Amino acid sequence: MFFSPQEIAALIQEDQPFLDLTTRMLGIGDQAANMRFHCRQDMTVAGTELAAKILDACGLSVTESQPSGASVATGNTLLAAEGSASAAHSAWKVAQNVLEYACGIATYSAQLVQQARQINPRVSVVATRKNIPGIRRFAVMSALAGGVMPHRLGLSESVLVFDQHLHFLGGISPFLDNLEQYRRQVPSSKIVVEVQNTNHTLSDALALAQAGVAGIQFDKMAPEALAAIAAKLRAVAPGVTLFAAGGITLANIRDYAASGMDALVTSAVYHAAPADIGVEIRPA
Repeated sequence: MFFSPQEIAALIQEDQPFLDLTTRMLGIGDQAANMRFHCRQDMTVAGTELAAKILDACGLSVTESQPSGASVATGNTLLAAEGSASAAHSAWKVAQNVLEYACGIATYSAQLVQQARQINPRVSVVATRKNIPGIRRFAVMSALAGGVMPHRLGLSESVLVFDQHLHFLGGISPFLDNLEQYRRQVPSSKIVVEVQNTNHTLSDALALAQAGVAGIQFDKMAPEALAAIAAKLRAVAPGVTLFAAGGITLANIRDYAASGMDALVTSAVYHAAPADIGVEIRPA
């Protein structure tokens, strides 16, 4: 994931808009220092590349770094650097915040994937675009490190028809009547439609599958209900991709993985607890 020098500078300037008053007061800024970020828990690594850019921008030289996606045990070093005490204290909390939030998302993501694939090795775990506003690239970067791909990155790169769209068309029937026209308008995109949890869920899903939509997404349905629907849809359209969405977390992902869905759509990764990462800054 690319972060520009201007974005790196903005992260640093948010924490240090003028100067490090404490380090300046103590008169220790010119002393040589070693800096080490270490794990206080087992975790999946994310954000070390971004944190390393922060260290570099502050004037430190990185001496050790674990790559994003690695599994690291408690006590091991995530990232280490050397330089002046002033540079180390400038980079300290900015880099630690990046690592703790990124590794927290990555660790939860990896746990979701592991639990789901113990039940169904072929199932995909994908993340929604319902992240905290303003941090999408950071959130996607972190989820990717844990093995969770994005379901949608935004409105511009994929087609997902919601009930909120169908209201303006007059329902699912007018949509199906014009499906071929829609396909011609977006020939390089797959058309996926979300089906609401109502008395018409199965009939709507069967109509969509028979019409040849690429994928059908089910929102906030119990795993047992999804399993029954999946079996019926497979008989009609074996190639249709089935998505389960809404409320999928580490507590229930095994049940959803057993439901026969092809992909499990979650926002839970964005609300993962930050990882516990310690920082040591000592004289060289």
